[in-house]
Amino acid sequence: MGAEEKKIEVPSDNKIPDWTLLPVDILRDIFIFASTPIHDQIQASNAAANVTWLMRSALTCRAFAQPALEAYYQSPALLTTYHPHHFLDLLRIPTEKRYLDYNVKVKRLTMDVRRVAYVAHSRPNFRVASLISELPQLQHMEILHPRHLPPYRPCNIQKWTFDPMEMVQAMEDKKLRMKTWRWSRDMIPKSEQSRLYQMMTKAHSMKTFASVEHLIVCGFNVNDSAEPEVEEMERLGTPGLATAISNLPSLRDLTFVTCDVIMDKFLQRLPVNLERLELSNCLEITSDIMKTFFTTSASHLRELVLNHNAALNLSFLQGLKTSCPQLEVLILDLHYYSEKLTTNDAEPLYDNLLGEAEVPTWPSTLRHLSITHAQKLPAEGARNLFSSLIDAAPELPKLRHLTIHTHINIPWRDRVGFRDQWTERLNRVFLRKVVEPSKHLGSMKQFRLWQKSQRLPPINNRDELAIDFSAGELSDNDIAPTSRRMSFVRISPHKPSGDTEYYDSSPAKPTPRSVKLTVRQPRRSTRVVASTSNHSAESAGGSPPAEADDDSDSGSEADDWRKTPEKFIQGLCEVVDIRIDNQRPREDQFMEKDFLDSEISGDEDWREGASGDEEDEGGYAW
Repeated sequence: MGAEEKKIEVPSDNKIPDWTLLPVDILRDIFIFASTPIHDQIQASNAAANVTWLMRSALTCRAFAQPALEAYYQSPALLTTYHPHHFLDLLRIPTEKRYLDYNVKVKRLTMDVRRVAYVAHSRPNFRVASLISELPQLQHMEILHPRHLPPYRPCNIQKWTFDPMEMVQAMEDKKLRMKTWRWSRDMIPKSEQSRLYQMMTKAHSMKTFASVEHLIVCGFNVNDSAEPEVEEMERLGTPGLATAISNLPSLRDLTFVTCDVIMDKFLQRLPVNLERLELSNCLEITSDIMKTFFTTSASHLRELVLNHNAALNLSFLQGLKTSCPQLEVLILDLHYYSEKLTTNDAEPLYDNLLGEAEVPTWPSTLRHLSITHAQKLPAEGARNLFSSLIDAAPELPKLRHLTIHTHINIPWRDRVGFRDQWTERLNRVFLRKVVEPSKHLGSMKQFRLWQKSQRLPPINNRDELAIDFSAGELSDNDIAPTSRRMSFVRISPHKPSGDTEYYDSSPAKPTPRSVKLTVRQPRRSTRVVASTSNHSAESAGGSPPAEADDDSDSGSEADDWRKTPEKFIQGLCEVVDIRIDNQRPREDQFMEKDFLDSEISGDEDWREGASGDEEDEGGYAW
């Protein structure tokens, strides 16, 4: 169970806007945003809950019925084996007997193969082509397979295939103009390579696919989909996968999932006008292949997503600035998965993620950079990665999101200083200084009360008993500042952790009963390193701690980066998330919550959070 949301109570006029007066288009967009996702195949329970909420919203009032139903039927969720049959029966009901014309509302159809692979009770095998023939406005079509989702592992489900040309012909008869399409090798009947690619080339040449902008290709490997050589293709007239893809004139977004066919010069045969390319779980892709692709076909690329490719390191980042001058989004997830559940072979297939002599370059158009689960990254390579970003800060005016999670295997003392240095420097250079919104703008009533308090006489000239604190008359500016004294605390390495030496900078030095320290303590690991360094210096030279720090070259070198100002402060990033540790990524990451007891409290009679009065009146059973 997650943490409870913090509720802030502010004065309010209790006026709820009349949502029913909003236009239908705006309400539909609100319902779509609030109910996403409704066809999540990984967490089907969340999708079912969102669908239930959407249906209840449609039953709230007549004004919400149409926009809520349109939000659902724009991309209907078919979560059981019965849903496709019920949905098809609904579409075949005469229009005059239905509340809405559901057929024209459907724009996207996303199905899990398990919903059609298994036969529903007392129902025949479901034909997807019959459903497509009832959707005249369909533009996006995907049939998902669990094997092509993380962890990309073969699963024990019933084999299901369909005739691609039958489905394409049904689209052609309805004059559909598709924008999204998915080819899955596991759902296409086995055939010779020549017949397979001839079929794909013919389908891509039809008017239905003339407007396809996003194509997803899944499961094409070297065993059944090798790309022929150029000379052989010209001699025999046999197209390949890349050649078939090149027949799509409007293609801008291309995704490959678990495709081992991507090797050698495969990427160079793709269309040169691609704006987005995603490669996920492609074991044959390497930095050399990416460099070759960048030199020929990446000039128009705006978004590059590289996830779970075990043989791909970061060497290709060296020429990224010149090869991809229009790149805006770069996402790399270096978390890998085992091919079998009983073995652990989720290890990278490279020696170093980034070499000591390899320095990345960044295009000036970059606005989103995310590198997570970086493994086998030496300290010098990580230093090159971080310093390249700081050096390129003047040339990155559009960068708004920076996320880097690395795992560096170095001694923990060195890692503490390394982490503190680069985390602080990157935050100092890129993080935007956010101005907190005024706390007086929680509601119109709260703002009026604050304005009223601003017009009252100063608090120093008024009777303290006459102030109405509940009405908001007391503002932050009315509180008179109290005198403060700067305090310093130095932890002595020769004493227990509870003993501290206290120094007061004020002229008068009273002896209070207790001293409350308000200075925030540094990280425990940093204090341990500093304490150990001081102890070693005192033992060697016998000098006081202050003199030992001044004479220590290592201490001065470690603090040079704090004293040296940065050459340029970009300060425009909304998110700067830098993590440096020595963890080894696993498919199942265990957190603190996995080791906590299920019981909240061991005393059933104790009411947690009860006030003192309630305790006296019966907080305990006795």
